[in-house]
Amino acid sequence: MCLAIPARVVGVGPGPQGRIDYLGTKIKADLSLIEDVRVGDWVIVHAGFAIAKLDEDEARQTLADLREMAEALPAEPAAARPTGRPKRRP
Repeated sequence: MCLAIPARVVGVGPGPQGRIDYLGTKIKADLSLIEDVRVGDWVIVHAGFAIAKLDEDEARQTLADLREMAEALPAEPAAARPTGRPKRRP
């Protein structure tokens, strides 16, 4: 499953590149798929590309929804839990 996560634009340029802030983590993103992106805009980013703009309320609500879903998950992913069977060796 892939998720596109809201992020705030904190820098634009050079060229199509920009910097986005994922709740304190700042990374580079390609902004070429959206017109007129400015510092302070909220965008949805998938695989390093900003793919849509959001208004701030929608972005914050989406982040809150994602947090709520994450809190509902078990503390340890199912794939990391031992199954009780030893792994087969080649």
